Amino acid sequence: MKNLKFITSILFVLAITQITAQTEPSGAMNATTVKTMNYMRDGAKIPYTITVQESRQYFAKLDKKDVEQVHTNTMATPAKVAKLISISSMVNPSENARISLKYEKQIADTYDLESTDRGFLITVGDKSVEYIMGKGIYFANAMDKEFFIIDEYDMVK
Repeated sequence: MKNLKFITSILFVLAITQITAQTEPSGAMNATTVKTMNYMRDGAKIPYTITVQESRQYFAKLDKKDVEQVHTNTMATPAKVAKLISISSMVNPSENARISLKYEKQIADTYDLESTDRGFLITVGDKSVEYIMGKGIYFANAMDKEFFIIDEYDMVK
């Protein structure tokens, strides 16, 4: 009986290992960034805080010829990026908002968040979106709308 339990547990461990070995390799990254910025209204600088919570999912795809091989090459695939941007203003709480920003990050893309006189500008590679405080999302180039998936929410406190 003791041997039967031991053999059953070994088979169970091997089965779990085999199941997890068959899934494609992937990875994840989570990060939070907090920045304090200013925008101009009626000649005065008004401070606000931006909290960016970022989540990335990395997926590796195998070449079709390498699926059954021991030594495999992976194809470069874009990472799925989701950012939750929280805007909070102590001066004017009606401008508090949350933005859900999703896009596919290519290998050479860079992400930049910079302050402007009207709000802030998000740049990913050569695509950009501007958030104007009190008004919302603004695209300078209409083609950039296809790159980003954006949902905007007002925060009520």
